[in-house]
Amino acid sequence: MGLERLLLASIIAMSIFPCMLLPSANSEEVFPEAEAPTAESSDELWLRSWPPARVVSVDDYGAGATGCDDTEAFLAAWREACNSSDYHSMFLVPEGKTYLLMPVSFRGPCRATSITAMIKGTLEAPSNRSVWLDHNLQEWITFEGIDRLHVLGGGTLNGNGQQWWINSCKLNKSMALYFRRCTHLVVEDLEVRDSMQMHVAIAYSWNVLVSKLFITAPGWSPNTDGIHVSNSKEVSVSECSISTGDDCVSIVTGSMFVRVTGVFCGPGHGISIGSLGANKSWAHVSDVLVEKATLLGTTNGVRIKTWQVMHGLLVAEWHGNLDSSSLFSEF
Repeated sequence: MGLERLLLASIIAMSIFPCMLLPSANSEEVFPEAEAPTAESSDELWLRSWPPARVVSVDDYGAGATGCDDTEAFLAAWREACNSSDYHSMFLVPEGKTYLLMPVSFRGPCRATSITAMIKGTLEAPSNRSVWLDHNLQEWITFEGIDRLHVLGGGTLNGNGQQWWINSCKLNKSMALYFRRCTHLVVEDLEVRDSMQMHVAIAYSWNVLVSKLFITAPGWSPNTDGIHVSNSKEVSVSECSISTGDDCVSIVTGSMFVRVTGVFCGPGHGISIGSLGANKSWAHVSDVLVEKATLLGTTNGVRIKTWQVMHGLLVAEWHGNLDSSSLFSEF
């Protein structure tokens, strides 16, 4: 198997084809357990190793008034938490309240050694599409350029995507929750529902753990991918329940060492690598592992999607223990 991989990696440009790894390959050999991010090593042990976090609540900055735009209060609280001199800080969205957020970006780098966004309440997106279109925006909530970010808490993010679905256009890839250029990232125990299009997107990030997310949108809602991974390395997606109108998990170019385990998918379009190679572009996806997934009522099972003419390289493994009512698809 080592020689086969070496030969494949030496190819510079080629018409892409699915390259299945030998069935005798052990997933632990390709994805060593010690190298994969885990909730215990990335989150609990890290948090326990430092003094108690400094807690910065959005309510302390005026958020939470019924029907009001809470964006500025959230940004003020984020700046305080991010620039804290403490070892660890917590950006808190309290339980039992609903907060209205316009498109917003929480940016690093942070002075705090690590930061937790503890979302216990409900975040609501504006239902009016003009909020995005008038300002050429595509993301609702963005976290960018942050090391050791943990986003969790059991809260809900409601994208209010109904107006987007009836005016669907693939040229606008809007996202509810977007992580860009983050490292040692943990995202877990959240509900994300009714996104404009993609629910959770991860791009240009490294060492990412996504677990225990509940993602839902109607089966007829267009382009509402559950978890979308692009240009990222060492990404683990586990124990998530995803029911949408598009791919439950989609993995596109620039992604390497992606592990998808214990995911429930359906309805939706299944779990996909691609689409790859639009406009004859080069695409490279390697070392993808899918195992112990359940797909129910999906239009496809696990598939690879490519454009008819493209250049690139794909090394993927579909591992055992897949429970699916749909067939594997490659095209």
